[in-house]
Amino acid sequence: MFMDEHDSSAVLEQFRSQDRIFRNFYDLHAKGELGGFFESLPDIKLLFQLDDRHFRCIEEGTPGGIHAAGPLILMDEAKAIRMLKTARAEGIYSHDLCGAAGLAFANVEDSKKTFFVNSDNYGMFYAKELAKKAGIPYVGHLPAHPHFHVARMAVYDGSGNFDNSERKLKIAGLPPCFVISRRWHDAADAKNELSIAAKIATGDHGYGALIREKSPFLVLVVGMKNKDFSLHKLMDEASSVASEFGGKVIVDGFMAPF
Repeated sequence: MFMDEHDSSAVLEQFRSQDRIFRNFYDLHAKGELGGFFESLPDIKLLFQLDDRHFRCIEEGTPGGIHAAGPLILMDEAKAIRMLKTARAEGIYSHDLCGAAGLAFANVEDSKKTFFVNSDNYGMFYAKELAKKAGIPYVGHLPAHPHFHVARMAVYDGSGNFDNSERKLKIAGLPPCFVISRRWHDAADAKNELSIAAKIATGDHGYGALIREKSPFLVLVVGMKNKDFSLHKLMDEASSVASEFGGKVIVDGFMAPF
């Protein structure tokens, strides 16, 4: 997703459209009550009922299912296949204007660049090949938002089941969000993906300077009773990433409703 320089008014309009809900989040965070707010949402369980187990990218423009950057195009292939199997993946998507595919495409030899022409084609090819090797379907190529990323929040999900589909977020009264499926990543990979999400939101493909200490990017951690994905452990991981952004990223969290 690439923001045209003439779209600054659209960026500001989208940012302001989410101000009311984020002001409430910031106030609750300052009082130490944001986690309780999420745990008490009437429709919170709906957000943990995936409609499919297809892998797609971490961005808000590829909602639903399970999330990984690319998906998985930057990960060692054998590790990616193990992850797909552990997560009981049912399929893989690619998508338009994928930043991870762009990075991977930039590093292939010139003959492949000539053959594939662009990173979208390369991303589709890679996803199809990975799906075949993992023994699951390639389920399609998703469109992307045409201009910029609109999420002001990321969910760092220890449950592996958080569903950020537009319908479910709307029912719960929540804004669009990135999702990092921490349950299926190791800590290093998940923290890297969370850093990518924050960099997108604070950079030219997101809200840029509109994300600041007074209006920070929110990382919402979902913890589990399992000690490997406990709220305390995952909050520490997310906080270590947030510390790189000089007050422009804040971290809060709550326990999954099961």
